[in-house]
Amino acid sequence: MTTFALDTATPDPALAIVDGDDVVAETWLPRIPGGGRRMLEAAHELFGEAGVTPRDLDDIVVGLGPGGFTGIRIGIATALGLGQALAIPVHGASTLEALALGIALGDGSGEAAGDVPGAPARGEDTLVIPVIDARRGQVFAAAYRVSPTGDFQEVVAPAAWDPDALAMALAPIGACAVAGDGADLVPLPPEARRAHALADRISPVRLVQRVRARAGRPVAPEYLRLPDAEENRLRRLREEAPA
Repeated sequence: MTTFALDTATPDPALAIVDGDDVVAETWLPRIPGGGRRMLEAAHELFGEAGVTPRDLDDIVVGLGPGGFTGIRIGIATALGLGQALAIPVHGASTLEALALGIALGDGSGEAAGDVPGAPARGEDTLVIPVIDARRGQVFAAAYRVSPTGDFQEVVAPAAWDPDALAMALAPIGACAVAGDGADLVPLPPEARRAHALADRISPVRLVQRVRARAGRPVAPEYLRLPDAEENRLRRLREEAPA
């Protein structure tokens, strides 16, 4: 089965082509404004480099967030548009869960989170904390215990957190590995350890693995808080309301 996967929820938009268990190609777009809007152009280049055409695809997997609202919408619209044009299924997966799986498997570092000082030994369940910069002084985060086979147990549900509040929530958890583009915004408690910085990027391949582990979701944005436009509308209503 040949799958095209993409995630545009963070400032590091990424896309990949996976054939069965093999990663045919994977790339990240430069961290520049509007990077997510260039997904179709980047996909065209990726297909050419991999020797794959859209007609070779069997399905599409897209990251649902949380993350940047505009980026999430661009990714979902791209995936649904391609899926409709090609008449193939489109699956969603949690961006936080994909990041968590990458932390547990040591994406980019050659080491699993179990090799991080203070984290569980390799071969044991790993407690990982994926953290995405949510702007507005907040982060999107959750806590998962990931087994060596990739099974997930949710320890702390995904939510938008004040960084100090997240640090307090992590304190009683014990040894854990933390990564993501928002990880450095959180004052880590003593037993929490920063995973390798290369694990901060979301890998679309991990999205595919979550879907194939039957953890896929309906294709709908997972914002975890109100979009900026709605927050602004509510603020205007409060300001205009009679005293």
